[in-house]
Amino acid sequence: MLFGDEADAHAFWKDKEWKTYAVDLVRGNGKKQKLVRTMYVRARTAKGAAECAKANDWSTKPKPYYVPRLAGPRELGCTPSEG
Repeated sequence: MLFGDEADAHAFWKDKEWKTYAVDLVRGNGKKQKLVRTMYVRARTAKGAAECAKANDWSTKPKPYYVPRLAGPRELGCTPSEG
């Protein structure tokens, strides 16, 4: 079940070939996970987005995990319009 921005993201991107993914760069594992930063990537698939983020990441070691998710409208700075 999806809520809020995540539900809006899935509804908006479902019929688009190219999507915008927010790829979270995470270090550590278990309770010691830490979000380093988020990269925004255009790709056809989540796997492609993670690969693109990894190829363009300038982080020093240790390399983070790349966790892709669809970017939602509020995260991308969109606001509802009066219609």
